Amino acid sequence: MTKSLIDSYPYNVINYPSNAYSMELLEDSISFNQMGIDTIVQVANYQTVVKLVERMGLELESINHGHKLYKKLLEERAKDSKKRLLDEDYPLMVEVIRLPKVDPNDKSLYISIVRNIPSLFDVATHHKKAKDSFCMVTFAGLHQPTKKIDSEAMKIISRFLKRKTFKLQRVDIAIDTKDSKPINYGRRAEFKSDLSPFSKHGVKLDRNSFYINKIDHETISRLNYYDKFQKQQYYQGKEKIGRELKDWKRLEFTLTFDVTKSHNKGFIDYMESANLINHLETIDEVARLAEVKNYDNDYLIYQLNSIKDNRFMNNSKSKEQFNSLESLNRFKNSDCRGFRLDLLENKRLSEQYSNKYGFEIVFE
Repeated sequence: MTKSLIDSYPYNVINYPSNAYSMELLEDSISFNQMGIDTIVQVANYQTVVKLVERMGLELESINHGHKLYKKLLEERAKDSKKRLLDEDYPLMVEVIRLPKVDPNDKSLYISIVRNIPSLFDVATHHKKAKDSFCMVTFAGLHQPTKKIDSEAMKIISRFLKRKTFKLQRVDIAIDTKDSKPINYGRRAEFKSDLSPFSKHGVKLDRNSFYINKIDHETISRLNYYDKFQKQQYYQGKEKIGRELKDWKRLEFTLTFDVTKSHNKGFIDYMESANLINHLETIDEVARLAEVKNYDNDYLIYQLNSIKDNRFMNNSKSKEQFNSLESLNRFKNSDCRGFRLDLLENKRLSEQYSNKYGFEIVFE
């Protein structure tokens, strides 16, 4: 995924899940101050995706060529320096899978399927396959406290994420916090200094967002700290968010993976590996430098458990809405967890981390 596409929120999300609330949202009614996975991107064989969609009784719908995402992708194709694209042979293809929603009045959550973009041609060339063999599958909006996500939608998403042949390309991990200081030019130097050495390549300011677009890390490729309240108001104007969330900020990390490597065996393999723990350690270090300290990883653990084993969403009260505060609290109070992040037994971590996490990855 190129930087310009990542920056194209919300157009890279197709129809970002939203709910037009008629009353103000209260902080104590949503799962706030949590870490969670917001976006997952896979690269997969397109025909395999089609067969999986058919088996689940779902449909692929083509989006209109006038859609902003379609136009954005066309711009990316035009920038391809290798000049290997023949529109008549390999036209840009963007499809969506409409997922179940909690309420008929809600906007649907979508899975987007993109074909015939430069990065996918590179994958096809590596595997010596036809240029249009692969597609990019994107699941976005998975960590949005003020949005409703149907549990059935999460079960469908988990079917994709469990496929080992669907290579993991990108994961966005986000932390919500409250910060009364504005994100502006006057604060940029302070932010750059606070996040040293992660910010040594510079900090970009764009509207109400700080971007660090280059980080010396093998997986964490990008960092974004932005005014989530302002972004909600701008992009989701119909959603009335309570003024008690006016200080809502979000620290978001983009992790990228090489889909051509044989050790890339998909999302579940990454989730079960020590790499995830190592990345969480780095994320926690950056968060502390950014003074984002008072957050929990309960929602992240809930996500990972539910993706691996859908039975965690089978409680009658949890079926209706995956990301409700009630469902999260029910999970936190349950002793039945198939997956834990216990960092205590990792000797490589300092005491400051062991008090927050545990280390041993346990399957029961």
